[in-house]
Amino acid sequence: KGAENPVWGPYPALPYLQGNETALEVETLEDQTRLTERATSRAVRFIRENAEDPFFLYLPYSMPHVPLGRPLRLAGKSARGPYGDVIAEIDASVGRVLTTLDRTGVADHTHVVFTSDNGPWLRYGDHAGSAGPLREGKLTIWEGGNRVPCLMRLPGRIAPGSRCDALTGTIDLLPTVAALTGAKPPDRPIDGVSLVPLLTEPDAESFRRAYLYYWGGPLLAVRRDGFKLVFPHRYTSTEGMEPGED
Repeated sequence: KGAENPVWGPYPALPYLQGNETALEVETLEDQTRLTERATSRAVRFIRENAEDPFFLYLPYSMPHVPLGRPLRLAGKSARGPYGDVIAEIDASVGRVLTTLDRTGVADHTHVVFTSDNGPWLRYGDHAGSAGPLREGKLTIWEGGNRVPCLMRLPGRIAPGSRCDALTGTIDLLPTVAALTGAKPPDRPIDGVSLVPLLTEPDAESFRRAYLYYWGGPLLAVRRDGFKLVFPHRYTSTEGMEPGED
């Protein structure tokens, strides 16, 4: 079982678990075509089952990580090829989740965060996204590898259409959720800070002026306000290369 990769060798078949039971063996690329739909359907059911109580839902889609599992019902529908099809399905899936929050009556007191863990894996060409004007992408500490969109919704706290340019990171989500829910923060030093004041006052003074970038050990870069110091180091680059197609 599993798939053969020409670079890394054999990959084992991956069990897709629901509870402790295997619902699907992910052995081939075709098995990945329903991963987004399955995760979304389970998330929708979870919200309906827990709408009467406080809940936490973490929904990390496998897509658009390569290799792309092109959704069957959207295959060929976008103008961006397989990558566009996958993104279109995620867009529709997030819509299903938000609609479920509305229909279960919990939208007005549910904090929604939509973000990513890294920039695009540019070496995969048209199976990757775009960092726009930012330098490089995934696997680098340049802005194209680390700066990602973050959208938040919390009625009554976050004004519709507001924008915050403060320097923040996903390490801030833990103390933010703790502050919003009244939970006790960890009894140890953590690097994150609560973003709650910025939710209501996006132009408020940022809690963080500097950010440190590490990769596997050494300090590689420091950002302070609008400036970034990058120390000499080796990194994966797409400069001068022609990324692949399909």
